Amino acid sequence: MNFFKAIKLSNKVSLKRKIQDIYKSNFIKEVFPNYEEREEQIQLTLKIADCLEKNQILLAEAGTGVGKSFAYLLASLLFQEKTNEKILISTETIALQSQLIQKDIPILEKLLNKKIKREIALGASNYVCKRKLSHVIAEGSFGIEMMNHLKEFYEWEKQTETGIKLEYKGFASKEFWAKITREPDNCLGSKCPNFSHSYYFLEKRKWQEADVLIVNHHLLGTHLAGDKKVLPEFRYAIIDEAHNFPEIISKSFGISTSWIELENLLNSIFFNDKKPMLVGKIQNKKLANSCKDLTKKAIDLGISFFNQLISEIGLIFQPTRITKKLKLDEGTLEKQLLELQEKIELVKMELPEELQELEEKEFKLSLEKISSNLETQIHILKSFRIEKDPSLAYWVEPIETNSSKSYKLNIQPIESKKIFEEYFFSDLNSVIFTSATLCENKSNFQYYQESLGKTKVQTLFLESPFPYEKHAVLYLPKQNSLRDPNENPEGYLEDLVVIIPKLLELTEGNAFVLFTSNKLLKDVYLSIKEEIKYSIISQIELGAEKAKEEFLATEGSVLFGVSTFWQGIDIKGEKLRSVIITKLPFQPPNDPVLEALIDEYKKKNRNPFLELQLPRAILTLKQGFGRLIRSMTDTGMVAILDPRIKTKFYGKKVLDALPNAKQVHSFAELKKEMKQLSSLKKDFF
Repeated sequence: MNFFKAIKLSNKVSLKRKIQDIYKSNFIKEVFPNYEEREEQIQLTLKIADCLEKNQILLAEAGTGVGKSFAYLLASLLFQEKTNEKILISTETIALQSQLIQKDIPILEKLLNKKIKREIALGASNYVCKRKLSHVIAEGSFGIEMMNHLKEFYEWEKQTETGIKLEYKGFASKEFWAKITREPDNCLGSKCPNFSHSYYFLEKRKWQEADVLIVNHHLLGTHLAGDKKVLPEFRYAIIDEAHNFPEIISKSFGISTSWIELENLLNSIFFNDKKPMLVGKIQNKKLANSCKDLTKKAIDLGISFFNQLISEIGLIFQPTRITKKLKLDEGTLEKQLLELQEKIELVKMELPEELQELEEKEFKLSLEKISSNLETQIHILKSFRIEKDPSLAYWVEPIETNSSKSYKLNIQPIESKKIFEEYFFSDLNSVIFTSATLCENKSNFQYYQESLGKTKVQTLFLESPFPYEKHAVLYLPKQNSLRDPNENPEGYLEDLVVIIPKLLELTEGNAFVLFTSNKLLKDVYLSIKEEIKYSIISQIELGAEKAKEEFLATEGSVLFGVSTFWQGIDIKGEKLRSVIITKLPFQPPNDPVLEALIDEYKKKNRNPFLELQLPRAILTLKQGFGRLIRSMTDTGMVAILDPRIKTKFYGKKVLDALPNAKQVHSFAELKKEMKQLSSLKKDFF
C-alpha cells in the first residue's frame, strides 16, 4: 500500500492521525527541501486541525522558524478534503501571498498527491474595466503621457487573461490606470455588455470555485464593511500576520471627506455650460436646471464651509481630534446637498425600469453613484456638526492642494471588538489567528483577545526554535550613556549620532536602523551620512519598495526605515546582521483614534498605558527584533538605544517579552560577542 492510500484510507481516520503519519513519513523529506522536524510545527498543525473540526477560534503565537504557513496549510487542506469547505487565508503582505502560491502550496500538492484549486483575490481597482477602457480610447482621454505607450498597452490588454494591473510591465500613468480600472460603485454588473468576459467577474467565478482563497487584510476589511458582497461565502478562515488585523479592520469601517472630494463630486454633476456633465444628460429640462442651480450653490456653500472649518479649528499641522460640536455653517451645506440628492432621485425615478441601451444603463448607474456619494457626504458633515458617538473617533487632518491648504474630515471606530462580534464571527464556524507576535508577554494574549470582543477563544504559545541565546546578542547600553528621548530630545539625538556609527562598524554595514518617526530618521540621517563609509539608504527619500531593493543590491549598505521595516521583511544571511532600534515604538498619544480610546479607558477607570499603549509597543518591538534571525544559521545583534528600557518601571516587562538573546551592556562586551558570532558563522559553512 502506497503512502497516499495510507493517509486516505477512509474518513474514519482522524485528522490528527493523518497529520502525525505525514510528519513521520520519509516522503515529507523527499518533497520538502531542507525539511527538519520541529515539534512546535507539529503542535501547531494539530491544534489548528482540532480547532477547525470543533468550530473554535484559535489565537496562536508561533515564533519565527516554527513554519506557520506549512502548518496551517497542511491542517486546513486535510480538513478541506474531508469537508469540502472553502478555506480563506488572509495575509498582510504581498510577500507572504507569493510564498503561499509559489512555494508552500506546490509542496503540499506533491505531499498530498492532489491538485489544489487556489486563487488570489485582489481589490477591484487592480482589474482593467473593458467598458471604461473603451470609453477612454473612444474619447481620446487617455492623457498625453500615454501617446507613445498606448499601442503597447492595447496589445497587452488583448492578450492578458486576467487584466490585472500588476501583470503589465510597460509604462502606464496613475491617471490612466484610474480611468480604466474597475470601481465598485461604477459597475453595471450583469447588465454590462462585457459581463461574460469581464476580467473581474471571470476572476470572481474562479474565487467561487477555489478550495483555498488567498486575500489581504484590507480586501477582507472592505468585504466586511461592504455588506459582504466582495468575496464568496466562506465559513473557515486563517488570519496570518494577524498582529495588525484588528486595526486594519477598524480602518476599513472609517469614512472621510475633504473639499477636493466634495468638489469633484459636484463637478461630476455640473461643471459649466460647455461641460454640463450629468446635467447635460437629464431629459427633463426643469429637473436639469434645478440640479444645475443646486450644484452651483452647493459649490459656493462648500467653499464657505471648509473656510469656516479652518477658521473654527485654527491652523493645524498634524491630525487633530475633534471632541466638541462644531458650529460651521449650522447645516446649510447639508440641506443643500440633501435637496440636490432628492432631485437626483427624482431623475432616477423618471427612468424606465428596464433599460436597453448601454448609454441609458450608464446614466442610471451615474445617478445611483452620485446619490450614494451625496448621502455619505451629508452623513459626515452632520456627524461632525451635531453627533458625537463615543465609539467613534472624529478628527481633522491637513492636506496640501495645488493652490492652498485644506482639511480632511475623518470618522473611524475606536475599537474593533463590536465589528468582530457583529460582522466577522457571526458568519464563521472557525477562525485561526496566527503571528509571531500576538502575546504581550509570554503566552499572555489578553490585549489581543480583547480586541476581538467577548468571543471565546483557544490559545497556543510556541516559542521560536531558533537558538537566540547562541546566535543573537541584545545590546542595551549602560544607563548613563544615553539621555532620555522625552526629557532631553536634543541630547538624545547627539547620543544617537555618536553611537550608531560605532555599531555599524561592527557589522560593516548590513544593518537596519529602525525609527519611530520620520523626523528622528531625517535628523540622524543628515547628521551621519557624510561621516560613515557605508551607503545609507533612507526610506523617506526612496519609499519602502525602492529602499528595500537598493539595500539588497548594495553591498554593506544600511537601511534607515520607519514603520514598514519593523515587520513583514524577511532577509536571511549576511545581508542583515544588525537591527538597531532607536526608540521604543510607543504610538504617539495624540494619534486621534488612540487618544479617543485612551479617554474611553480612563472613563472605565482602566490604565490605558499598561493595558493599551505598552502592549502595543511590545508587539511592535517584538516584530522589529524578529527581523534579525530568519534562519537556523543567522547570527547578529539587536541594539535598543532607548534608556527607558532600563530606567522605567515597565522595562522588565518589555525585556521579558523578547527572545532569549544574550544581553550585553558595554561596547567592549558587544565587540567580543560579535567576534564570537563571526567565528560561529564560519562553522556553518
